[in-house]
Amino acid sequence: MKSTQRHVAAAAGFLAVTLASTPLLAQIAAQRGGPPGADTPYILVSTFASPDRTLGVTTADEVRKRIQDQHAAKELYVVPKTSINSTLEASGYRPDSALNASDLMELSKQLHGEYVLDGKVSKTATGVRAETRLLMRTGTQTVAQPLPPVDGKDAGDVAKGVEKGIADALKGMKPYKDCTNDLRAAKYDQAAKDAKLGIVAYSNSSLNRLCLLSAYSNAKMSPDSIITAANAVLAIDKTSMISLANLAAAYAEKGDTAKAIETNLAIYRNDPSNSAVAQSIVQQLAQSGAPDKALPIIDSLLKDNPADPGMLRTKWLLQLRAKQYKQALATGEELIKADTAQATLDYYNRQIGAAQSDSNTAAVQQLAVRAGQKFPTDASFPLLLAQNYRKAGQLQQALASARRATEIDPKNSNAWLFAIVTASDLKMADSASAWAQKAIAAGVDKTTLGSALLGPASDAVKKAQASKTREDWLAALQAAEAVDAIAPTPNSKFFIGVASFSAAQDVMNEVQTLAKSKKKEDQAQACSNAKQAEDLLAKTSVAMPAGGKVDAAIAGQILGAVTQYTDYIAQVKKAFCR
Repeated sequence: MKSTQRHVAAAAGFLAVTLASTPLLAQIAAQRGGPPGADTPYILVSTFASPDRTLGVTTADEVRKRIQDQHAAKELYVVPKTSINSTLEASGYRPDSALNASDLMELSKQLHGEYVLDGKVSKTATGVRAETRLLMRTGTQTVAQPLPPVDGKDAGDVAKGVEKGIADALKGMKPYKDCTNDLRAAKYDQAAKDAKLGIVAYSNSSLNRLCLLSAYSNAKMSPDSIITAANAVLAIDKTSMISLANLAAAYAEKGDTAKAIETNLAIYRNDPSNSAVAQSIVQQLAQSGAPDKALPIIDSLLKDNPADPGMLRTKWLLQLRAKQYKQALATGEELIKADTAQATLDYYNRQIGAAQSDSNTAAVQQLAVRAGQKFPTDASFPLLLAQNYRKAGQLQQALASARRATEIDPKNSNAWLFAIVTASDLKMADSASAWAQKAIAAGVDKTTLGSALLGPASDAVKKAQASKTREDWLAALQAAEAVDAIAPTPNSKFFIGVASFSAAQDVMNEVQTLAKSKKKEDQAQACSNAKQAEDLLAKTSVAMPAGGKVDAAIAGQILGAVTQYTDYIAQVKKAFCR
């Protein structure tokens, strides 16, 4: 009811004037049996809701008349239409206004109505259909008793059925009132007996079933008993919030999470404005592994407060859990606009993860740059940038970012490795070696670095294998020894062994030719070459046992050949090195 409290106050004043100036008998003259007694219940029948306003007014008038005809004023007093219209007009409403339930209860309160008939009526192919319910206030709550729908040829015909429904429902009212009084006195067993009597008196009584449910709930009955009682109410009145709340709690106590969520969703559908219920459902859905079902509820809550940081964060986290990465990225941006304090380290890590999962390289880079600016002492963000630049083929940018990471955290082995590998790719062997030495000094494991440094050596070995020239084998040996001097590994040893042996083998081929010559200069050269080969094979003998961990078969073959070459070198030296 628009501006309800203000209008009701005005109506109360208006009504006081009306009652003071109009004889009571004049108000009740339309109903037989004399004036109502002090304990007579009043029933308010206002305009029915209808697409056809005239039909809504006519049906309410007919129902009002029918009740007046069938019930004496001392039994059930019908609030006169004149009183209803006067109060509505004083509150700023048209007399033919169809009010919602809460406004009807406010109007009834001013006119002393104990019962309110809430109804809607519509035309059908054969006449008219009315759907009604009795509303009454129990304590601070409004409870409803649905009445059977009535079909008739016209409003007058429908009114007969509606009145009969009211009369039947009133049969269960005394036991219901007894039940509610016993509940207040904490007499739960007696309240249950009263409610059962009310159900006998009126088999379709949702109110007595509701009171029975309250008795069971207050008596701490088992979840199964509560579930049975709540479902009995809902079978008649599916909108009963009290029953739904008890049902949800019973399912939760029983551990039936799926049913508890289903029931809470029914509560939410009946009352979307209840943010407390909505947030509870969101948490339940999130914990149950069904975040996608919670997201529409969050969106409905955000309509009223789109910049609510708490709800935005919940939405963001649920989207991440639901793997809705593109949407999560957008929600994350909304979140930190609403509350800059939300831009934490965890936020950036989650957003970057979402961007990676969404294959959004641009977003990854943008987020990493922003995170690096906000958290300048965290090496993970420049390192992440380095990785992304490398994937994009931007090696110079990748190297700069990796170096930035090593400056932030000198003990970060991944940062050093990335910088060294990238420098190697850029043919910056000297820089790679220098940074490897710095990394070792900072405490980075040599073995880890050795693998990163081996790139150029590996390339050199491959080149020598293809060309088979002594020059290339000696270059490969030099590259492998440079790595081995900084960070020795089985691989570096293996490369040294292969390169030194292959170079020595080429030298020995030349020695064999020179040794056959009678020329003194050739014999002198044979002596010199034999010594060179001896030095190379010495390196092979030292390196290859450790290099054998890489390929034991090749290492065995090479070491066996070294022995044969050593014997031959000894003969050459004896013959030509005087």
